[in-house]
Amino acid sequence: MSPFIDRKDAGRQLAGLLPAFRGSDVVVVAPPGGGLRVAYEMAATLRVQVDVILVGALSTARRPGLTFGVLGEDRTLIIDTAAVTRGAIGPAERARAEQIQAAVLHRKALAYRGNRLRVDLCDRTVLVTDDCLADTTDLRDACRITRLLGAIRTVVAIPVGSRRSLTALTPYSDKIVCPNPTSRTPDPDQWYPRPDDITSSGLAALLDTGSEI
Repeated sequence: MSPFIDRKDAGRQLAGLLPAFRGSDVVVVAPPGGGLRVAYEMAATLRVQVDVILVGALSTARRPGLTFGVLGEDRTLIIDTAAVTRGAIGPAERARAEQIQAAVLHRKALAYRGNRLRVDLCDRTVLVTDDCLADTTDLRDACRITRLLGAIRTVVAIPVGSRRSLTALTPYSDKIVCPNPTSRTPDPDQWYPRPDDITSSGLAALLDTGSEI
């Protein structure tokens, strides 16, 4: 049986394990999706700000399966030079991929924030969360981008995650908090028996209030 009723309950329980992370220098972030519901409840309990973290993988139409970098907001950029060489990706092709992904991130920012600016992460401790940790890619890239956006400390705090994935995130985070490590990949439907509103409009409404906590 899951220890959580829903994602809101998970966020409140997780916040209870993080009493030291309070104050104006702390922000909770999550990628788009169910993790934002967890993030909102964490932030509300800890009385800190919350925001969506937007990150996009870079690839080309010619080599769609080859990721050669990661783009975040404010043109924060991580390039895998080995992948660029392996894919023979030239400057024009790379610039086009960055332009396309920047447009995608801009649309997502409008969907989740409207006209609000993103929460400033400079010189702050950032709690990075999601509803389940199965694949590490989203949270790994989120941690890397928060650093480029100025975070001085990055903490992965997640209700449930596979032990293998948690271990893989260790190099990218200063601290990992997970009360429910699993031997198998966790299924969100099993861990959150009560449905949550995780539509983009519903999550945007939460961010609209939570960003001002």
